[in-house]
Amino acid sequence: MASAAAPQISDRDRNLALAIEHHMAGRLDAAEKLYHSLHVQNSRDGEVLFLLGVLCCDLGLFDSACHFLYATIDLQPAHTEAKDQLIIALNGQAELQEEAGQIVEAEQSLRRALSLAPNDARTLRSLGRLMLATGHAAAAEEYLWNSLTQASGIGFNWLGLAQLQQGKFAAATQSLRQALAMDPELNQARHNLGLALLYQGQLAEAMHTFEQALARDPGYTSARINLANTLRILGRHLEARRHLEQVLEQQPDSIEALNNLGTVLQDQGSAQEALTCLGRAVELAPNQAEIRWNLALTQLLLGDYKRGWANFESRWEACTSLRSAYRHPQAAAWRGETLQGKQLLLWAERGFGDSLQFIRFAQQAAKLRAEIIVEAQPELAELLRSAPGVSQVVARGEELPPYDLHCPLMSLPHLLGIEIKDLSGEIPYLSADPIRTEQWAERLANFSGQKIGLAWVGSSRRQNPELAVIDARRSIPLQLIAPLLFIDGISFFSLQKGEAAAEIGAAGLTDTLHDFSAEWQDFSDTAAFIMNLDLVIGVDTAVAHLAGALGKPVWLLNRHDGCWRWLLERPDSPFYPTLRQFRQESAGDWKSVIEEVMHELAIT
Repeated sequence: MASAAAPQISDRDRNLALAIEHHMAGRLDAAEKLYHSLHVQNSRDGEVLFLLGVLCCDLGLFDSACHFLYATIDLQPAHTEAKDQLIIALNGQAELQEEAGQIVEAEQSLRRALSLAPNDARTLRSLGRLMLATGHAAAAEEYLWNSLTQASGIGFNWLGLAQLQQGKFAAATQSLRQALAMDPELNQARHNLGLALLYQGQLAEAMHTFEQALARDPGYTSARINLANTLRILGRHLEARRHLEQVLEQQPDSIEALNNLGTVLQDQGSAQEALTCLGRAVELAPNQAEIRWNLALTQLLLGDYKRGWANFESRWEACTSLRSAYRHPQAAAWRGETLQGKQLLLWAERGFGDSLQFIRFAQQAAKLRAEIIVEAQPELAELLRSAPGVSQVVARGEELPPYDLHCPLMSLPHLLGIEIKDLSGEIPYLSADPIRTEQWAERLANFSGQKIGLAWVGSSRRQNPELAVIDARRSIPLQLIAPLLFIDGISFFSLQKGEAAAEIGAAGLTDTLHDFSAEWQDFSDTAAFIMNLDLVIGVDTAVAHLAGALGKPVWLLNRHDGCWRWLLERPDSPFYPTLRQFRQESAGDWKSVIEEVMHELAIT
């Protein structure tokens, strides 16, 4: 009986088997030639199209891979493996597009992948990461959260980053702790956890976390820089400086290290060195607003007002909280053009002290033949109506009258070209209500001796850990001020309100530090009270600006690393001719400052 004929293997199958063998053995060039040969013979061979797509993925040719895999699915819509491979190809394509700066195209590729598999963890994570990089933190958080159906340390790390960018620091802390629980070797998550703790003001734990990241990887530059920043906030400037200099030894042009070192040097009082550091950083990154703003603060501290005011304009881009507080963006901003016959709206942008200090420049703007309208904090509105050159003051939140141009109050020095020599204008430039002043005069007539007002605490900006630490450094504990209260021949009055005023009773000082603050509704009341004092003694807070603007003698008790507006090593202030500075000789040394004040009071 004749045997059955052996099955005939076609040339196509033989070549395809050989191509697959080459492919599996890693001989990708040989496999590619055979696959393409087969594709030329039959462009609608679904198996060949699929294998070409897989091969192109292996070669990193993701555009070609997508082409072949889409063709496969067109021929065989139920081809599950082709869809899975296409998701891989689209993710790879998106990664290359992102690297090339083709952000829109990268997002489109990822969204195509997501349409094939809405719950694919890799695609969700990649899309979340892309949203994070482009500033869409809320969308990023949603994608990254959904990606955690396949939980991983890196997934929780990216989720934590998205939450960090939105200011959700507690949630970020939780996500990043979870990332480290799942993958203790994920040092990036450890660094990001340090940031989350830093932003919440948990400085000691943030410092420890950055130190742990560095222990695992001493070359982790971002961790070292952020450790230095944490140490600076804690007042440990020498350690912070050492870490930053270590970074710069290895990376002399590290913009972030130069910027942070400049800030440390300024805090230490080495303003010229800070200027060199920050100037170099600006050369390397002229468009980074945060660096230019830090440079501005150093230039202003050194009295270089021409350059300083110009660079100070970068504050809107440098600081998120300021950027969100920019008012009237829909209206035309004054850029220095003629104001003749125009109505110019000046608006308060920051704290009470800033408004009190900078309202002086309204008069010079009015001399340009503009009608000046001021939008002020409600607590200042009545008092600022006394400022020369001001036609109208509107409390923030009230309806504004028509105006042609607007300008933030603290931009006036730049636009007006103000230098130090221009500050010796009319003092006082604010005045208290005469009727209320006389009423307080009658009430204070029974107090004997000199009448001195005290302000020992600045407002606390608790939402920002760095500013909160500065607020603590500029404030003096009441028990350190207390010895002043027992100097013979002086009656002392509190100029504090709120929590600080409540300290008086708790300290048992109600008989020696008299407090009428509960009767003051706004700054016009405080001004009328101050007009009946012989002297104001206070820390760097709005009260010092108010007394200076009223032309009253004021002694400023200034911290060692004082604010730029008080300049360096000056016993006076060009802003306020009646102001005298008593500055800490070293950081935290209020004792010597109080002793000097006591001595001066004894001889006056």
